[in-house]
Amino acid sequence: MPNLDVTTEVLSYLDYVEGGTPKDKLLSLIAAHFTAQLQECEEEIREYELKYGMTFHEFVEAWERDDIPERWSHSVERDYMEWEGLEAERGKWLSLLRNLPAVQMSRVSAALSRG
Repeated sequence: MPNLDVTTEVLSYLDYVEGGTPKDKLLSLIAAHFTAQLQECEEEIREYELKYGMTFHEFVEAWERDDIPERWSHSVERDYMEWEGLEAERGKWLSLLRNLPAVQMSRVSAALSRG
């Protein structure tokens, strides 16, 4: 992996980031970014869950049973595709968070429980 050249000015900002070593601080920043993306994604998912009164899994099952009113309308089909994409994105952020080194996982768990 290549080395990262960082100016003194940028290094001084790391003093305000959680972690003991520069590597820990960088991982902390990455974890914070991934967590923020996950939370944003989950907020958008909640909007669909409130709109339809069910989870995406339940929505798909209702769709397949033809229980979704006007399911072939442009707006409902668009909701389906966007919701499906958000669920995939949520999975991606969770996977990335789970693959961070264990040092960061306690911080990630704490951040998610606050969210």
